Amino acid sequence: MQLIQEIKFSHSKVQLYEPKLVRIEISGSTPIGKKEAKEMNDALGGLSKGKEILVLMLADEMAQFDKEAMNFSASDEGMLYTIGDALIVKSTSQRIVANLYLKLNKPKKPSKVFNSEKDALKWLFSLEKNIVPA
Repeated sequence: MQLIQEIKFSHSKVQLYEPKLVRIEISGSTPIGKKEAKEMNDALGGLSKGKEILVLMLADEMAQFDKEAMNFSASDEGMLYTIGDALIVKSTSQRIVANLYLKLNKPKKPSKVFNSEKDALKWLFSLEKNIVPA
């Protein structure tokens, strides 16, 4: 995969790989609230030119998400540009938080937790049939 375009924030990088995949890397100890979640979502919409796209999300172990960020991320607005979300976890505590997010917030688009980027990409590209050609 080749990086096409990138938007950087103090809390994350939103990267376009291919016209149908965005990779979001969340780093640092800046708590992710609704404002930061909206910034990432707006960047996602800009990179996808307003179309739905596959989303791969990685967060380092210091990343923290508040309730408003999780509610927004699972909302219709937060999922506006998403075909499916693959969440990569690096630890048991991240897996617990990610699974709680899925169970409590019930995203309206396919969302799944993975240990490896390879498995996440395989699953995401299996959703590709849902992409409407530009």
